[in-house]
Amino acid sequence: MSLKSTQIAIWIIIIYLSVLYAGCSIKNQFSVINFAPLYSEQEKPLITGVRVFHESDSLSRIYVRYRPSSLKYEVKVGSNFNRADYTFSYKIFKNYESKIVLDSGAFRLYDSLYFQNQLSLVYNFSVKTPGLGNWVVELKFSDLNRAAESYYPVQINKSRNENAQDFLLVDENDEVIFEDWINWKTRFRIITTKTNIENLFVDYYDQVFPEASPPFSMAHAPVYQLTQKERFVIKVDNGITDYLQYGREGFSHFRSDTSAMNGFTLFRFHDDYPQMKDDMLLPGPMRYLTTDSEFYAIAGSDDYKAKLEKFWIEIAGNENRGLQLMSDYFSRVELANLYFSSYKEGWKTDRGLIYIIFGPPVQVYRRSGIETWIYGDPQKRSSLRFDFIANQNPFTFNDFELIRQPDFKSPYYIAVDFWRR
Repeated sequence: MSLKSTQIAIWIIIIYLSVLYAGCSIKNQFSVINFAPLYSEQEKPLITGVRVFHESDSLSRIYVRYRPSSLKYEVKVGSNFNRADYTFSYKIFKNYESKIVLDSGAFRLYDSLYFQNQLSLVYNFSVKTPGLGNWVVELKFSDLNRAAESYYPVQINKSRNENAQDFLLVDENDEVIFEDWINWKTRFRIITTKTNIENLFVDYYDQVFPEASPPFSMAHAPVYQLTQKERFVIKVDNGITDYLQYGREGFSHFRSDTSAMNGFTLFRFHDDYPQMKDDMLLPGPMRYLTTDSEFYAIAGSDDYKAKLEKFWIEIAGNENRGLQLMSDYFSRVELANLYFSSYKEGWKTDRGLIYIIFGPPVQVYRRSGIETWIYGDPQKRSSLRFDFIANQNPFTFNDFELIRQPDFKSPYYIAVDFWRR
């Protein structure tokens, strides 16, 4: 089965440079790569989406979405047109700490058609993933004209049969859907290479989850006892479903076997997600900045936006600065939705909370099961460090919980006061 690939339509030359250095003992620098550019506030990373799809028991395909407008195009000697030169390369490790490269490869590409074009392109390649297990991929995107590199960590999960990476969602144009959420307009179908699957059982949930608690709160996070509101069945014919479309908010968990939680989940947040275009959505994220009386005054208003503007103007001291602060704050909220969505909106997550209040971290490091954010100079005692632990969540791989500490109370309120000055 072939999927329509965006890059087929462009003039592009691919040179396969290298493959398979299995068993080579190479010092692994993956656990010391600074991934902070992935959470940039000023511009989006070069790579804007990655999707893994298991094609067989021994091969997995990695789809990479990227923006050619982020590349440097220049006129080469002997030509009269702008051209971008760039490479994708990868190394596969057993985990972040491993020093053994299990597989590696590189691909060199050229492009002259998408100069100053804002569209996204998709490139895909297969990697060897024999047997059951989990691996981590060090994906590197290099802009050769600019001599700049961007890294992206990719998890490959094959430790269980029929997990999320055994299914691929495509839209009406057979283009890969990279996000775990869809909007009401999206028509999609599900593809799997496991042709023995005849039915997908879907549990629909409509729970609304609260925002993250402060980073200094030592109260236990609530344990959500989820009960599906509805269950229905989707037919699968030779590895493909009919086109589907979801209008109601909530999330749906797809499984081929109701006796196990293995499967994948599709989230349907509010319209225009991850943006916050509906005024009714604006009061929620203000919980992180406001007192109880301020929050309930905003939430109980007949005109949310007008009440919010009044709040920001009053704390800023003048209209221009107040409206700019409001714009900056909700820009962070939307980025938190984009980067940290899990089973709930990104702004409600622990990483979303820290990102909104403190801004993008200066340094981000990944190890097995943990992501560390650092603000300030890590060599100085004044630096601030947040550790987020990956939760084993049947609905998402993107659920991280902050290790809370009472010592975070002072820097948190200082950061809140900075917003309110």
